[in-house]
Amino acid sequence: MKLYIKILLLGSCLLTACKAVKQPASGSTEQLVVLSYNIHHANPPSRPAGYIDLDTIAATIRSSGAELVAIQELDSVTNRSNREFQLKLLAEKLGMQYRFERTIPYGGGAYGIGILSRYPIGETMSYSLPNVEGVVTEPRKMLLAKIDINGRTVIFGCTHFDFKSAEVKMAQAGAMLGNLQKYSAYPIIIAGDFNATPEDPAMRLIETSLASSGKPTDYTIPVLEPRKKIDYIFFDSKRFQLVSDSVLRSHSYGSDHLPISATFHLIR
Repeated sequence: MKLYIKILLLGSCLLTACKAVKQPASGSTEQLVVLSYNIHHANPPSRPAGYIDLDTIAATIRSSGAELVAIQELDSVTNRSNREFQLKLLAEKLGMQYRFERTIPYGGGAYGIGILSRYPIGETMSYSLPNVEGVVTEPRKMLLAKIDINGRTVIFGCTHFDFKSAEVKMAQAGAMLGNLQKYSAYPIIIAGDFNATPEDPAMRLIETSLASSGKPTDYTIPVLEPRKKIDYIFFDSKRFQLVSDSVLRSHSYGSDHLPISATFHLIR
C-alpha cells in the first residue's frame, strides 16, 4: 500500500488528464495520426513459427495513415526472423525514420521496441523499467524520441510492460511517469502494449497524469474475437486534442494484437 501511494503521488506530478473530446480545439494546428502495434515479430498467428510477413505489417501501417508509430515485439537480425533488421526494413518500405531499442538479446540478435516517424527524429532516450524482487520478468524499457513537428518538439514514446503481476506493472507505471516528468515542458504521447486492462491499478495510475484514447471496450486481443484491451495510446490532454480513435479490426492477420490508431490536433 505504501508503494502504491508513493507511486500515485509521483504520477500526479505530471499533467492532470482531462477527458478528451472529439472536436478540434480552438488554436489547434497540426493534425497527427498515431498508431500502436505489437507485431509479434511479423509472424502471423495463423502461420507456423518462422514464417515472417513484414509486407503485411507495412501495409497495415501504410493504410492507417500513421505519422508516428510505436511498435513492440520487434526482431533485429535474429535467427527466427531471417537475420533481418525488421524496423529498418519497415522504415524503408514506408519511407519513414526509425529508432530501435533492444530490450533483450535473442536468437543471435536482439528483441525490443521501436519508433517510426514521418517527421524528423532528434534525440532519443531509453529507460529501463523496474522489476519486483522475487518475480522473474524479462527486462522491459521505455523508448522516447524528440520529434520535430513543423518546428515544434514533441515527445513520442513506446513501451511494453511486463505481464507477470499487478505489482510489477504498478512499479513500471510509476517509473514511466517519473521519467516522463523530465520532459513535462513538451507535449507527450506514449503508446504501447501495457499488458493490463483498463481497471488495472497501473492503468488507473497512468490516467491520473495522461489521458487515454479509446474506450475500455476497445479490445485488442485475441485478434479474431477480442475480449481484452491491453494496448493504449496515452497523451497530454492539455497540448493534444483527440479528434478520433479506432481499433483496426480488419487487420487481424499480421499479428496476435490488433493495432490501435488515434488522430490528434497539436494545440498551440
